[in-house]
Amino acid sequence: MEYASRSDSGSSGLTLRALCIGVVLIIANSYWLNEATWAGRILHTYISLFINTVFCLFLLVLMNFLLRRVCPQYAFHRSELLVIYVMVLMVSTLSGNTNMGYLLYILAYPFWFETPENDWLQLFGGHIPQWFTIRDKEVLRGFYEGESSFFMAPYVEGWLATLLVWSAFIFVLYVTLICMNVILRKQFAEHERLTFPITWLPLEMGNNPTGFFRNRLMWAGFGVAGGIEVLNGINFLYPAIPSVPIGIQNVSHLFQEKPWNAVGTILFTARPFVIGLAFFMPLDLAFSSWFFYFFGKFLLVLKSVLGWRTDLYLDEQSEGAWIGLGILALWIGRRHLKRVFKQAMPGKEHVDDSAEPMPYKWAVWGTICGVLCVLLFGYKAGASLWCVLLFFGIYFLMAISLTKVRAGLGPPMHEVIGKDPAATMVSALGTRMIGASSLTVLSFFFWLNRVNTAHPMPNQLEAFHIGRQARIDSRKLLAAMLIGLAVGIPVTFITYLGLSYDFGGYGARHTLVPMSHTFHALQTRLIYLTDVDYAAMLAMGTGLGFTLFLIAMKLRFFWWPFHPIGYVIGTGRWGDMSFYWFPVLVSWAIKAVVLRHGGLQAYRKAIPFFAGLILGDYVGGSIWGVIGVVLKIPTYSM
Repeated sequence: MEYASRSDSGSSGLTLRALCIGVVLIIANSYWLNEATWAGRILHTYISLFINTVFCLFLLVLMNFLLRRVCPQYAFHRSELLVIYVMVLMVSTLSGNTNMGYLLYILAYPFWFETPENDWLQLFGGHIPQWFTIRDKEVLRGFYEGESSFFMAPYVEGWLATLLVWSAFIFVLYVTLICMNVILRKQFAEHERLTFPITWLPLEMGNNPTGFFRNRLMWAGFGVAGGIEVLNGINFLYPAIPSVPIGIQNVSHLFQEKPWNAVGTILFTARPFVIGLAFFMPLDLAFSSWFFYFFGKFLLVLKSVLGWRTDLYLDEQSEGAWIGLGILALWIGRRHLKRVFKQAMPGKEHVDDSAEPMPYKWAVWGTICGVLCVLLFGYKAGASLWCVLLFFGIYFLMAISLTKVRAGLGPPMHEVIGKDPAATMVSALGTRMIGASSLTVLSFFFWLNRVNTAHPMPNQLEAFHIGRQARIDSRKLLAAMLIGLAVGIPVTFITYLGLSYDFGGYGARHTLVPMSHTFHALQTRLIYLTDVDYAAMLAMGTGLGFTLFLIAMKLRFFWWPFHPIGYVIGTGRWGDMSFYWFPVLVSWAIKAVVLRHGGLQAYRKAIPFFAGLILGDYVGGSIWGVIGVVLKIPTYSM
C-alpha cells in the first residue's frame, strides 16, 4: 500500500528545515533517553516501536495541523515529517541504556572497581590495551561520584582518545549494517513480501494524518490507554487517588509448593500498548509466543517432578534457534544474494538498483570493508583472529534474524537477553579454548547484545520501508540516516557523560548492575577454566533443528498452529514473554474472536482502536517522563 499523497509528490523530505529540526530533536532525544533511563522513568527503546520516536512524531503532526490552519505556506510536507522521524529513530538505537549507555559503563568499570581482593589488574588488566578503556581513577572519580562537570579539561582529555576510537568503531559497524540492509531489502520486502507491521502506526500518523486522527475508534483506544496513564501518574504523586494496576507484578509467590516452585519467576502485566502491538502480529505467532513460554515452564516443572538434575539449556536452545534463523534467511535469499554480489564484480550483468538507497556495488564493498574493519578492531585489541571471526559471525547472523523477524512478524518486544555471542562461545567451547586475552576483549563487546531490544539493523530496514512507502528519495533518506548517526554518536557520549559527572554513575539505574555482572563473570571464567560443553552444543543444535522442523511443518501444512518464531522468542529462562505473556495472550484471544466472527473486514476496522491503545499509552507515559525531566522530580514510570 502506498501512503504518499499527491501534495507531497516531488518532495525528497531532506530539506534544510527538516535537517535542522532533526538535529535539534537528536540532541533533545539523546538527553531525554539517557536521563529517563537514569531515573528509571521509561525505558523508551525496550519496545520494538520506540516510545520517544512515536511521541515526537505525534507532536510534529499536531504542530503541522496548526501550521496548516494558521500559516499553510510553512506547513511541513509529510515526507519531511517522516525524515525527521527516521533521524530520531537513528539516535534512539544509540542512546539510553540498551547500547551506548552500557558501553560507557563497560569502559569505566574494571579500573574503578578493581581492588586487592578481586585482583582484576593482575587477572585480566594486562590484556586490556591502553587505548581501549579508561584507567585514570581521578578521571573516573567524577564519573561515579558526581557533583562535578564533564566539561573540564582533565575529564575531556582523559576520555577523548578512547571516545574517538569507539565512535569510529560504532559508526563503521552501523554503516556496515546499513550496507547489509541495502543488500537484503529487496529479498525481504519484494521477494518474500514481508509486511513490516511495526511501521504501520508511524506511516499512518505521518502520511495519512487526517484519516488517522479523525477515526473515532482510534480516539476510543487512545482515551482508554491515555486515561489509565494520566490516572496512574496522578496516583504516583497523590497516592490517595486510585490507580489501575497495569504494571509488572511478580506473582511467583503463588507457586511455593513443589513441583510448581520450579517454574521460576512469573511476571504479570496488562500494558495497553502491548495489547495493541500484539494485535498486528500474525495469529499463529501470537499463539505460539505465549504457548512456548508456558511450554518452557512446563519443562521446568517436569524436570522437578522427575528429579532430573540435568540442565535443560533453555538459553542455549534459544541461541541455536536465533543463529539458525539467520542461516536460513541467507539460504532462502541465496539467489538474490548471488545476483547482488555479481553486480559488484567488474564485467558482470547489470542488476537494476536505481531505487535502492545505494548502488549494490557500494553496498557489497561497504559490507566487506566494514566487516574487515570490525574484525581488525577486535584483533588489534588483543583477541585471537578466530575468536573475533566467530564472535562477529554470530553477531551478524543474529542481526539478520532479528531484522527478518521484525520485518515479517513485528513482535512487540525482542529482549534476546543472555544470548550474546561471547556467552554462546563460552557455553559451547569452554574458556580454556578461547583464552584469557580473547575472553577479556570480547567482554567489552557485551553491550552490543546485552538485550538486543534497540538493535540498529531492524530499525534501519524499517526506515527504508517507511521511505519507500512515503515515496521519499531513498538516497536522500540514507543521507539523513547517516547524518543522524554522525550527530547521534558524539551527542550520546556527551549527554551520558554529562549526566554521570553531574549526578554520579552510582545512581544510574538499569545500567551499572548488568555491567558489574560482565566483569564478575569474566573473573569467574578466568579462574575456573572450562572445557568444551558437548551438552550445550547439543542444546544449540536441538534449538536449530527444532526451529527447522517447525518451519518445515508450517510450510507443508496450512493448519499447523505452531510458528517457529514463537518458539524462538518464547523459549529461554528470561526474555520477551517473561514480561508480556499475558497481554499477548489477551490480544491473541481478541483477534481470534474478531477474525472468526467478523473476518478480515472486521479486523481491519478494529485496527485503529488498537493503534489508539499504543498511541495513548505512549503519549501519556511520555508526558509524565517529560515532566520529570523538566522539573527534575520523580514521576510515574511507564
